[in-house]
Amino acid sequence: MCSEMWFSEHARAYATLGVQLLLCPRATGLSSRDKWIAGARAAAVMSGAYCLSGNRGGHSQQDFSWAGTGWVIDPDAEVLALTDETSPFQTVDIHISQADAAKATYPRYVAE
Repeated sequence: MCSEMWFSEHARAYATLGVQLLLCPRATGLSSRDKWIAGARAAAVMSGAYCLSGNRGGHSQQDFSWAGTGWVIDPDAEVLALTDETSPFQTVDIHISQADAAKATYPRYVAE
C-alpha cells in the first residue's frame, strides 16, 4: 500500500481478512510527512493491524526534500517508532496477538 492508504475501505477490507501488518513503502516529500503519519495511524486503527513504512530520504537535483521518515504504528494508533536522518533505523518488538485482538474492538467490529 502507498496511496491506497488514503482509502479507508482498503484498511477495513484488510481487517476482515485478518491482516496483522500493513506495509506501506513510500516516496513522499518532507512537506507532507505529518499528513502521512496521520493517515498511517488511521489505517492502523481501521485495519486493526500494525502499519509499517519506509520512505526515500535525501534531496533531489530539483531541490526537493524527501521525507525519509519510516514508522511503526500499533493497531490502536500509537506511534512506536519513527526514523529520520539522525536515526535511520529502528527496531521494535511487536505482538501479533495485539493485532488479532484489535479486530474485535471498536471501530473494527462496526458493520456498514
